[in-house]
Amino acid sequence: MEKYPKEVKLKTEEKVVLRLLTLDDLEPLIYFFQNLSSKDRMFLRSDVMQKEYIYRRYGKMNYDVMFPLIALSNGKIVAIGTLFRAEYGWMRHLGELRCVVSEDYKRKGLCTILIRELFLHALSTDLYKIQAEIMEDQVSAISAFKRMGFKTEAILNKHVTDINGKRRNLVIMSLDIQELWYLMEDFTIGKTYVV
Repeated sequence: MEKYPKEVKLKTEEKVVLRLLTLDDLEPLIYFFQNLSSKDRMFLRSDVMQKEYIYRRYGKMNYDVMFPLIALSNGKIVAIGTLFRAEYGWMRHLGELRCVVSEDYKRKGLCTILIRELFLHALSTDLYKIQAEIMEDQVSAISAFKRMGFKTEAILNKHVTDINGKRRNLVIMSLDIQELWYLMEDFTIGKTYVV
């Protein structure tokens, strides 16, 4: 967490600042969510047009359970990526990634940057695996996760209903952190190099 705030460069050479969400950011976050297009809100799990939801979800900061990273341009929130995990129970070693990017900042690499940052944070925790649940229509989000090494675990047909009442396929993607560590160990320790 000490590495934030951090300035990153997008594909367009624009710079944005990444930092952790704080309680002081709740009103700007509400503004961000409420200014998303209806098309973008269609893919969200919750009604972000309701202020109460934002306060309920983000009003109690516990970075061990919810690690929300915001991207700012000129002091305005333009994206949020969050790593969620259960506090207790059989899925406490599974993290879930979610990312929302405003229309003006799509296709500029910001989603990939946020996913990478959240993945790097997950490496510093005791999580074994991270996953993302994405509607099949969200092609750019699926591509961003694939670039990070996520694999499709399942496609659940007509599993979710968007805000317009249309049933859609849900793609579940995951990355096994523990398996990745084993691969890295094999690569670095298990090989003999001849000079």
